[in-house]
Amino acid sequence: MATVQLGTKAVGSIVKLKENGALVDYIVVHQGKPSSLYDASCDGTWLLRKDILETRQWHSSNVNDYANSTIKAYLNSTFLARFDANIQAQIKQVKIPYRPGSGTSQTVNSGANGLSCKIFLLSDREVGYTQSNVNSYIVNDGAKLDYFKDGNGTSEKIAKLNGSATSWWLRSPSTNSATYAWVVYSNGYANYSSCTSTYGVRPALILPSSLLTSDDGSVNTNTAPTTPASINIPSSVEGGKSIEVSWSAATDKENNLEGYVVERSTDGGGTWTQVYQGSATKTTNTVPAGSATVMYRVKAYDSEGLYSSYRNSAQVSVFNNTAPGAPGGITVPENVLGGAELTVTWSAASDPDNNLTGYELERQVDGGDWAQVYKGAATSYTDTITRGWQSVNYRVRSYDAYNATSGYTTGTAQPVNNNRAPAVSCDTASGSDLGTKDAGFSIPYSVNDEDGDPVTVTEAIDGVTLRTFSANLGGNNTFAVTGDTFFKLLNGAHTLTASATDGRATTTHKLTFTKEVTEATITLAEPMAADDKITICVLSVAGDIPADADYTVEVTNNGNDDAPVWEDCTMEVRNGGNHVFENETAANGFAFNFRVSAKRGPSGQGGYISSVQGGFQ
Repeated sequence: MATVQLGTKAVGSIVKLKENGALVDYIVVHQGKPSSLYDASCDGTWLLRKDILETRQWHSSNVNDYANSTIKAYLNSTFLARFDANIQAQIKQVKIPYRPGSGTSQTVNSGANGLSCKIFLLSDREVGYTQSNVNSYIVNDGAKLDYFKDGNGTSEKIAKLNGSATSWWLRSPSTNSATYAWVVYSNGYANYSSCTSTYGVRPALILPSSLLTSDDGSVNTNTAPTTPASINIPSSVEGGKSIEVSWSAATDKENNLEGYVVERSTDGGGTWTQVYQGSATKTTNTVPAGSATVMYRVKAYDSEGLYSSYRNSAQVSVFNNTAPGAPGGITVPENVLGGAELTVTWSAASDPDNNLTGYELERQVDGGDWAQVYKGAATSYTDTITRGWQSVNYRVRSYDAYNATSGYTTGTAQPVNNNRAPAVSCDTASGSDLGTKDAGFSIPYSVNDEDGDPVTVTEAIDGVTLRTFSANLGGNNTFAVTGDTFFKLLNGAHTLTASATDGRATTTHKLTFTKEVTEATITLAEPMAADDKITICVLSVAGDIPADADYTVEVTNNGNDDAPVWEDCTMEVRNGGNHVFENETAANGFAFNFRVSAKRGPSGQGGYISSVQGGFQ
């Protein structure tokens, strides 16, 4: 049966834990530590019971003190005992954010001062409720878990008891009364209720992310086998000969030991190569000829894919020397330009003695004699091609510390293109930054070619082509970043390129600039028509709008008229209230529209609007 680590399960997927011997579905609601409100104990896989366990009181004394609540005590005793002992031992003892004591305070203890427990209820913030989207009596005792969406009534908050949607408790107290705590209603909306009321219980817990889950989602606590106590190799090793490698047997607590993996290193443990996998406790292996040293290591594994640590053998010297192997390949670029530089690269060679020192590179011009142009440890060399050569080729060989050399690896001879690349002339040097732009602009330039070849020019912004045309050599051209071209660019850094090619060589002139437009207006493209008079609306604007921004929200109920009546509802939007329309006439029928305008303030701080939502009647 295949297994994967619990920490690799996607948020929203189902795993199974046994309660009183029966597998129960739990939802992966978060991976890792949600925020700095939690200490390191909360770094793991967060699980929430998919279905409601049962209904019971939050606190039998009707006070909203979660730390001393009836339900917290029940979860960490009676309910915890429903799990198998091995799972109980793996459930993490965590410190969760909570509001200490009872009453109406909104002070939260977090981090190392959090509430210590194993099983707990989720908080209002962890399931996506905030003061801004639900109620000011919400306590921010946590951070939203990845499984949940912000706001009221979202479907993932709905849970069932015996097949029917049922309201369930959160651990968060309501701060409007010392006797209230928060509840997720059966429709996913939040409300508070008396602590002696009876609502559903959905236990949550955190498991180590390293635990394994099987194909059916069940979590197990399989442990790795023990490390073999020893591994032995001969004290005298000859390169190119086989030796016997043996090791002691490992043990496994679950009796599911499956076998061993043996690896070999000939560079003192820097890199390892697997040479055996199976159930035996010995194997034979050929030590590569030319190795300076050799050592082996072994680890055990079980049927669930867990491995022990490695046990290393002694490192044994191997004395021999042979010439290094030839580089596996050499690359001579196809496009060779006279008067330009050319970079030749080759594959790294291998040396069985691990004493490879470097490479010798030779060049051949126009089919003549070979001449050395480089000697050293690099695997590339940049040469200068003389204008007028007709062809060029290269070959390379490796050498070791004892000056033993390999055979040559020879490249493919390439013709030399003595064509000269087109030139792009501009008052602003290539690579320059044009600075900040808040409106369209143009850049004049000209193109020429010393060989008089026809030249094609391509203008592009951020790699996207604007136009391609045949250049009038020596004539004036204009790179226009105006109109829609400028308008469609996002704020931020951009790159302009004018690339001129004669079909054999290309010259690119590059300039950068930063677009910075600091105001925006959002409205509906078409007003929303209504069957009857529109008297009231509610609107919410989500995003990040700085406090000093020039920010206005307007609405109209006669959006189809030639001159709609726009009414300011900025304060209603800021306060989350309804706007009552003063206008009562609509020549072309009542139709709703909004207009949100934002402009940076004196601080220069930027912002954004991610969504506009609302309704009208």
